[in-house]
Amino acid sequence: MEYDYVVAQTLLLGVVALIGIVFTFALPVPNHKSKATSGRFARLFLACCWLVEVCQTIRYSGYEDAGRMGFYLASLCAAYMLMMTIVKRYGHSLTRKQIALVLCHFTAVAACSVLLQFEYLTQWVGNTFILLSVAFPVWLAVRRVKIYLAAQSLGDKVLYAVLSAVFYSLLGIVPLYLIFFNASNVHHHGLTFALLLVFILVFMLSFAVSVLHSLVNRLHTQVHTDPLTGAKNRHFFYEIAPKLSAHALRNNDILSVVVCDIDHFKAINDKHGHVVGDVALKRFCKIIQDQLRAEDTLIRMGGEEFLVLTPHCDRNQATELAERLRQVISQTEIDAKGIKLLLTASFGVIEMTPSSEFFSSVKEADQALINAKAAGRNQVITV
Repeated sequence: MEYDYVVAQTLLLGVVALIGIVFTFALPVPNHKSKATSGRFARLFLACCWLVEVCQTIRYSGYEDAGRMGFYLASLCAAYMLMMTIVKRYGHSLTRKQIALVLCHFTAVAACSVLLQFEYLTQWVGNTFILLSVAFPVWLAVRRVKIYLAAQSLGDKVLYAVLSAVFYSLLGIVPLYLIFFNASNVHHHGLTFALLLVFILVFMLSFAVSVLHSLVNRLHTQVHTDPLTGAKNRHFFYEIAPKLSAHALRNNDILSVVVCDIDHFKAINDKHGHVVGDVALKRFCKIIQDQLRAEDTLIRMGGEEFLVLTPHCDRNQATELAERLRQVISQTEIDAKGIKLLLTASFGVIEMTPSSEFFSSVKEADQALINAKAAGRNQVITV
């Protein structure tokens, strides 16, 4: 009866692992080549977890030595597959030296199992070594996720919490169980089954949350980003920019708006074609972005017209920024498909006041831009 119970647990865990493997195929695949392989390692992790349970069943069946070595190696393999899932999740790879160290680690664990078999090591020393060996790759995975927590990603936070729980369980719950509970093999098998079942379910949930949250962030970025220049686009202007403006004004922060337009850009398209014009636009954006601060936001309004949101800049500072941009643009030669171009741009500047309405202020800056063009172009007019 007990043997049937053990086999049933092993089969059930196999079914759960199989469901998890099938589930990973349903998750969206990242465009990044290295990140796309994270799902493959997640599937290997699930398979290794099931192998851990199978090896425990082999030990219970009377093949202690073979089952123990398999249990140790499968546990270590599951831990490293978990680590590789995280490593690939963030687009990284192991070096040849790191791979060699991993192989040495597996050799050391296999040697430990052999020494236990011939009683050259005590069971307590062997168990301690194996626990630390399995915990080490999990700790590396926790460290890897922690690096990305600054991005305030919900998916990364969930993944970090789950991996931390796994790590502290390995170093906390399992040693206490081994020290204070002199349980039978059936109970050992049951504990292994319970821990693996929880780890599989929670890890797959957190992995899915991390992948899906990254997808949502990527789609959100694509919705608000101009694909040609990399600047923010009109969707951002109408959806996000007014909120940024309102937030700044509520907190009594200074906010200025700088609008600019490339002079005679239509003539470039007419003379050299739209391919050259597109390259010129990208170079133009790069010139502007290099002059902006991290908190400034460049928005492509359409065609050759752009807008810059400059927090913590008053009227004079924003005018100085626009003048600096004007000078740098007019002095920088652009190489567009072998054609040398010197662009100029006209600017309109306005400082928003606490009573300002965002779109009305942008309209006033636009009128200043129109006046700059009417006055001869390649100049800055401040409202």
